[in-house]
Amino acid sequence: MISGSLFVFLDILFFMNKIILGFDISSSTIGYCVLSVDLSTKHITFVKSGFVKPTKKGNIVERLADTRKAISNIIENVKPDYIGIEDLIKFMPKSTATAVVMLTTFNRMICLTCYDYLKKSPELFNVMSIRHGIKKEKTLPKKEDIPELVAYHLDIKFPYVTTNRGKVKNSIKSESYDVADGCAVALYYAFILIGKIKGKVT
Repeated sequence: MISGSLFVFLDILFFMNKIILGFDISSSTIGYCVLSVDLSTKHITFVKSGFVKPTKKGNIVERLADTRKAISNIIENVKPDYIGIEDLIKFMPKSTATAVVMLTTFNRMICLTCYDYLKKSPELFNVMSIRHGIKKEKTLPKKEDIPELVAYHLDIKFPYVTTNRGKVKNSIKSESYDVADGCAVALYYAFILIGKIKGKVT
C-alpha cells in the first residue's frame, strides 16, 4: 500500500518534470526536438530530435492535411507540457512572395495543430531572441553554428543527419540544421522556464 506522503512526493516529482517540444518550420523540412526539464534542479535533458518532410504531392490543402497528421502524431507521442515554435521572419527580401505565403501557411497550420492539443497558443519566439538567448559568447551565432552550440548546452553529441552510407550531410541545407533550429527553440524555452534568461511565457 502506498502511503499518502509518497503520493505527495510522486505528485511533486511529476509536477517538477516537464516536457518541451520545439519546432522549426518550413514547407520543405520541419525540424523538432524534445527536452525534459526538471524545474527543481533546473537540469535539462535531451530526449530526442528528428524532422518531417512535408509531401510535395497533391494540392496545397492535401499537403497541409498530410503534414498536420504527421505533426499530430509527434505531439500525441511526445505529450509535451510546452510547445515552442520559431516565429515567422516579418521581412524576407531574398524570398519570393510564393515562398513567403507557403512558409506562413505551414507555420500557422502547425501553430493551430499545437493549439488543438494545448488548448492555448504555443509560444512563438523570433530567431534573433533565440540566438541571443542560447549564445555562449558575445558574438551572435550563425545558422551553421547552431548544431554544435546546442550540443554544448545539452552536453550531447549532436545527432547529425547522415546519408544512406552513414556519412554526415555537410551542406548548410541539410536537415541537420532544421533539427538544430528545433533544438534551439526548445532550449531557449527551457532556459526561460529555469530562469537562466529573462523571458515571458504563458
